[in-house]
Amino acid sequence: MKILTTGEPQRTLAKEAVYKGVGLHTGNKCQLVFKPAPADHGVVFVRVDLPDRPRLPAHHSIVSSVIRGTTLSLDGEKNHEARVHTVEHVLSALYGLGIDNMEIEVNANEPPVADGSAAPFLDVLEKAGVQDLDKPRRFFQPDALEYRAGDTFYEVQPADELTLETMISFKHPFIGDQKVEFTLGPGRFRSEISRARTFCFDYEVEALKRQGLARGGSLDNAVVVGMDRIHNKEKVLRYPDEFVRHKTLDLLGDLFLLGLPLKARIKAYRVGHGHNVNLVKQLAAQMTGEVPPVPSSVSSSY
Repeated sequence: MKILTTGEPQRTLAKEAVYKGVGLHTGNKCQLVFKPAPADHGVVFVRVDLPDRPRLPAHHSIVSSVIRGTTLSLDGEKNHEARVHTVEHVLSALYGLGIDNMEIEVNANEPPVADGSAAPFLDVLEKAGVQDLDKPRRFFQPDALEYRAGDTFYEVQPADELTLETMISFKHPFIGDQKVEFTLGPGRFRSEISRARTFCFDYEVEALKRQGLARGGSLDNAVVVGMDRIHNKEKVLRYPDEFVRHKTLDLLGDLFLLGLPLKARIKAYRVGHGHNVNLVKQLAAQMTGEVPPVPSSVSSSY
């Protein structure tokens, strides 16, 4: 286990950027204002619509829910409304661009779903430009680690770069077994991962709405899969294996919550937000030298 510096600078935005839309699960309208931040600041969501503008760092220690997305929230009665739902697509875009420091002002409790992928966030961030800062990036290179829970497993090995080998398995004619290997590098997130959209099965839609979820979901921002067809207007996928690529997008966003970028090779099978966050907590314990936590039980978001 090592904390490494490579001479690569920390990064932030060159100027502010704005994105507006509707949250996937809450259906609430939201504006994101991406703002530059200094070195060692990290990424922080700021709820500008609430009294005292509570600040929620993008960190695993404040993850409060992993049901169909990753939610950050603050403890205490004063901050009982201070939540930001479904942060993983935004964080995945930041990981893909190598951005370490930023304030993200949000005026509602869930970022816009955009088109269900990370590409629209990537577009506005790239247009604003990335700014190098005067301090080096720090990376975490973990020791070998294995996480297993039921049919889900992750195998982590130290490496010189971040490579995710993601596998999924659905008993469904449009999905089945899919596998993709992705190594983070300049331009590769945009071309290989960023456009992969979130997905669900058509029979799940009403159940999700009864749970208070997917209120902002539509055929414009999710791939809805039926037994004999894709329901989206275009009737085609953006990648032949778009489903496993979106799971990779989600995993990258959840890994951002570790607090440092990784130098590791991670093999992941049947991933979901709950297991992703449990893995991050295991990595964080290794990073700080603490006793690894017992993985919490998770509601299936696979």
